[in-house]
Amino acid sequence: MEFICSDPTLYDPQLVEGLSGRFDLSPVAVRALLRRGMDTPERIDAFLCPEKQPLPDWREMKGMVQAATCIRQALRDGRRICVYGDYDADGVSASAILYRCLKKLGADVSCYIPSRHTEGYGLNETAIRQLAQGGTSMLITVDNGISAIREAALARSLGMTVVVTDHHRSGDDLPTADALVSVSEGDFRDRVGDLCGAGVAWLLACALEDGGGEAYLPFVAVATVADVVSLMGANRALVTRGLPLVRDQVGLSALLEAAAAGDGPVTEATLGFLIAPRLNAAGRMGKADTAFQLLVEDDPDRASILAGELNETNQARRNEEQRILTECLAMAPEGGRDSFLLLSGKGWNVGVVGIVAARLVEMFYKPVILLTEVEPGVLTGSARSIPEIDLFALLFEAREHYIRFGGHAGAAGLTLREQEVEPVRALLQEAYGHQRPEGPPQKSLRYEEALPLDSCTVSLWEELRAFAPFGQGNPEPQFLVQGDLAGVCYLGQGKKHVAGYLSNGDARLRLVGFSQGQDYDRWLHAGRAEAVCTLQKNTYRGRSSCELICLGLSPRKSLQSYGEYTIIEADFLRAVRDADGQKLDRCVQSFLRYFPFELSEEALRPLYVTLVQYARDGRLPERDEERAAALIFKELGFFEPVTGLEPVPHVRRRSCRESRLFMALSQR
Repeated sequence: MEFICSDPTLYDPQLVEGLSGRFDLSPVAVRALLRRGMDTPERIDAFLCPEKQPLPDWREMKGMVQAATCIRQALRDGRRICVYGDYDADGVSASAILYRCLKKLGADVSCYIPSRHTEGYGLNETAIRQLAQGGTSMLITVDNGISAIREAALARSLGMTVVVTDHHRSGDDLPTADALVSVSEGDFRDRVGDLCGAGVAWLLACALEDGGGEAYLPFVAVATVADVVSLMGANRALVTRGLPLVRDQVGLSALLEAAAAGDGPVTEATLGFLIAPRLNAAGRMGKADTAFQLLVEDDPDRASILAGELNETNQARRNEEQRILTECLAMAPEGGRDSFLLLSGKGWNVGVVGIVAARLVEMFYKPVILLTEVEPGVLTGSARSIPEIDLFALLFEAREHYIRFGGHAGAAGLTLREQEVEPVRALLQEAYGHQRPEGPPQKSLRYEEALPLDSCTVSLWEELRAFAPFGQGNPEPQFLVQGDLAGVCYLGQGKKHVAGYLSNGDARLRLVGFSQGQDYDRWLHAGRAEAVCTLQKNTYRGRSSCELICLGLSPRKSLQSYGEYTIIEADFLRAVRDADGQKLDRCVQSFLRYFPFELSEEALRPLYVTLVQYARDGRLPERDEERAAALIFKELGFFEPVTGLEPVPHVRRRSCRESRLFMALSQR
C-alpha cells in the first residue's frame, strides 16, 4: 500500500502563526483548516461555529414559491395528495418530512415508496395509474422525479397536479410539471450547496409552514449523512443543528435504543453507522415502508416495535451480505486474474450486492461488478470502482449488450441477458487497458501531513473534533505517524481487530486496527513501522489519553535504503540551486514523512557544529535529525546544495525562519 500526502502545500508560516494565536489553535489544526479552504478569520469563525450560522432560506430555491402555492391551493380544495418517495434513508426521511408537514396542515395525504426489487428507483407507470384510480389528484415527488419526463406527463394526463422536488443533477430535458423544485435549477447549488433530497423537502416544509421546520431537522441530519453529500456550507449547519435533536424524535430515539447505541452524544458516526444502515435495510431486503412508518410514528410503544423490526431486518441484511461475500471469495479467492472482478450468482439479493461489491473493491482494489439472476436468463446487479477508473466510461464501451445501465464514475447499475456476460467481460478488459495502459494502480491511502508521535495529544484531538461533523467534503484529518511497533495483540472476540503500541523517543501511543485482524502477522513483524491514522480520545478510570486509529500500516525502511527519499533529496537540492520555490514546497512536504520530529533553533545550533566537523572529516550525516539539519543549512546557503557537505565560506548571517524546511519542522 502506498501512502500519499493529499495536499503538499506549505502554507505561509506567518499566516499559520497569526491564525494560531488568534484562535488559540496548534499549527497542525490551523493547517488542517487551511486545507479545507478556511483561510480567513471570518471563514474559520463560521466553520468552527456552524450552529451559529443561518440555515438556508426556502426563498433562495427556484420554483419553491410556485410549489408552495400549488400545494396550498390543493389544501384549500381538499384534494388527495400523495408524496412519492424513494426506498433509501434519504428518500424515506424526505417522505417523512413532507408527510408530517402536510398532515400538520390538515391534508388528505398518503405516501408511496416503490419497491427496489420490483419497481426500481423513481416514478413508474403502474404506480401512477394505481394512484390515479385511488383518487390521488396531486403528486409530490421527493428525492426523485427530475428525470421522469414520460412519467410526469402521464400523471398530468390522468388529471394530477405534479410537483417535482429533487436534488439529483438534471439532464438537458426537464419534466413538465406544475412546479419544479431542484437543487440543479438556477445557481442554488453554487450559492448554497448540494442538498440531499430531505434537505429540499425540508425547505418546502419551511415554505408551507412560513418558516420554522426545526422539528424536521433530525431527519435532514440523518439523510445528509446517509446520502454522502458535502458536509460543508449549508449542510454543515443543517447537520449540526439536527444532531442534538435526534434523541427527541420518537422514531429515531427508538432506533438508537434498538441498536444499543448507549447514552453518549449523537454524532455523525451515530447517524452513518447505526441509524442509516437500519433505515436502508428495509428497502434493501424488501420494502421501505417499515422505515417510513417509524419516522412518522409518535407513539413510543409502536415506535419501539417498528425499530425492533428494522434491527432484525438489518441483521438479516448483514447475514445476506456475508453469505454473498463468502460465495464471491470462493469464486475468486485472490480477486481473480483480470484487472476487474465480474461475478454472477443465483439467489443473491439485488439490494445487497452493491454493498458486497464495495467490500470487494476495498479488499482487492479493483472495479467489481456483481450480477444476480432476477428472472430466467436475465441478470441485474451493481458495480463499484476505484478512483483511478471511471466506471461509467468503462461500462459504456459495452453499452450495446445491456438491457439497461446507468450510474457515474464510482458506482453503477446494469441489467443484461446471461449470454452477454462473456462478451461484456471481453469488452471491459479492452476498455480497462485504454483507461490504464500502464496497468492496474497500486492501492493508496492519503494523509494530510506527517506528525511526530509526541504531537498526537488529547489537546490536538479536541481541536480537530471541533471540525466535526465529518463526511464528504470535510473528511476527518488523517496523519502519517512513525515509530517502533511492539505489544501487538488481538483485540476483542473472534480475532477481528488488532492493537499494539507505537513508540518514538519518549512518546508511546496505543495503535488500534479495527477489522485488521487478518494482518496480525504483518503487525507482529513490522518492527519500525509507519501508519496512516486518525486520532481518538480514550478515557479509562477518569484519565484521558490519545490513541491512534490505524487505517493502514506498513514496515518503515531506514532512510539509507529508501530509494524514494534519495530522489526527493536530489529534487530538493536542485530546487535550492534553481531557487524554485514551488518545487521546494513539494519537497519539504514530502520530507515531513521522513522526519517524524520537531526541530527548534536551539536544537539546530549544536547540529551545525556537528555537521561542520563531519565536513572536515569527510563524513556524511547519519541520524535523521542530522540529515534534516543538513538540508536546512543547505537551503540557507551555509553548505553547497550537493549530496556531500561542502561549507560555503563567508556566508551572510541568516535566520532559520528563512528556511521552508525549518518552518515546517518547527511548527508541528
